[in-house]
Amino acid sequence: MNIKHIFDIAITTIRMKPPIILDNNKTKRKPEITNEIIEKLILHETFLRRSAYKNTSIKTGESFFDDSDMKSEYYLVVVYDQNLNMPLLSARYFFDKTLIEKSLKGDDNINHLQTDLSGKLNLNDFKEGEIFLADRLSGNVYNSTYRQNRNYIFSLFYAEILTYNKNRSLILMARKEKHDKLLKKYLRLNFNIIGSIIHKGKEHWIILTDLKKSIL
Repeated sequence: MNIKHIFDIAITTIRMKPPIILDNNKTKRKPEITNEIIEKLILHETFLRRSAYKNTSIKTGESFFDDSDMKSEYYLVVVYDQNLNMPLLSARYFFDKTLIEKSLKGDDNINHLQTDLSGKLNLNDFKEGEIFLADRLSGNVYNSTYRQNRNYIFSLFYAEILTYNKNRSLILMARKEKHDKLLKKYLRLNFNIIGSIIHKGKEHWIILTDLKKSIL
């Protein structure tokens, strides 16, 4: 771990309003508070998300990148190198239960996998603001600062999520892979498997943790 880089690494959570459609039919993302630093961080997140998913086999449309699927407020979390002005890790999260339910139905609202959630998750058991879903996790995997400080960057990221959401429950979708290394990491962090879906053409585990009991 490069100690110098640690002191350069920072993290910010940005509260976002629903995006607006411009006259040219393009989508503009809107932070609740606008200033030069926030605008720069949103550009960081845009660059990182597009770079991270550019060469993946996950099926993506423009809404995957411009957040036009967001119909209520949501949040962007951005980890970045202040000295190099470089994004390192980002994600978004949201509390809209209608959108969470839609996300958990997977591609084209396929329902045959929803039986996996029976008895394990009922969104109606949660009040508004008690449960949220995080997605669009994007890492700057070819960046040397990211590679040298990956564990620290993720620790910072998880700590930020926990700081703002201590008494809530968090849903993630972890892509299925050989040996499921990613899933095993989440299970060590006190997540539980509650089902699986086809998301953007790929099989994903649906996992859940109660942040009141979490070891994030």
